[in-house]
Amino acid sequence: MPPITAFVAAGFEHSVANFYYFAVALIIKGLGAHSFWSALPTSPDSYGGLDLASAVFNLVPVTAGNILGGAGLVGAVYWFVYLRRR
Repeated sequence: MPPITAFVAAGFEHSVANFYYFAVALIIKGLGAHSFWSALPTSPDSYGGLDLASAVFNLVPVTAGNILGGAGLVGAVYWFVYLRRR
C-alpha cells in the first residue's frame, strides 16, 4: 500500500489505469443517461476537451514513461541488488 500511495501522491500516472479511466469517462460522456446528468451540477458539454485525441495525447507519453521507468529503473535496481559483481 505505501508504494502505491507514494506513486499517486507524487503525481505519477500509470498507463493501464489511464486506459480504464479514459474509456469509462468517454463512455459516460457519450452514453450517460439523462437521469445521470440531471443529478449532477454539470453536463456532458462541460467536458469538451475530453475526446479520443486527448486520451491518446495523454497515453502515448505516459506509456513511454512507464516502459522506460519499469524496464530501466526497476531493472537497474534488480541488477544492483542481485546481479552486480561484488
